Amino acid sequence: MLPYPLERGHLFYPYPTCTECADRELLPTFHDVSVYPKKELPFFILFTAGLCSFTALLALLTHQYPEPMGMIAQSVLNWISMPFQIIRERLEAIWPVNLFQQLSRV
Repeated sequence: MLPYPLERGHLFYPYPTCTECADRELLPTFHDVSVYPKKELPFFILFTAGLCSFTALLALLTHQYPEPMGMIAQSVLNWISMPFQIIRERLEAIWPVNLFQQLSRV
């Protein structure tokens, strides 16, 4: 396995792009030509970059448009809390309101 270019201080220069076409012509069709370097970014780095970009965008929009962003934030919080309010209303309908008073009588 070939090392990545700056792994452990070793300098390993990638192959020039012109050899890729020659390799495709010389190698059989069933052989996969490896294109070096081909390293994927880990998910955590992509997630962190996206989260930082989203936070910066929210900060910029809140700084530029404070009133509309406040209304948007309030509507999002109301939308998120709606299932909890429905569950609370159904539990209050099932259980009596003065549950602690009835338990203290027992």
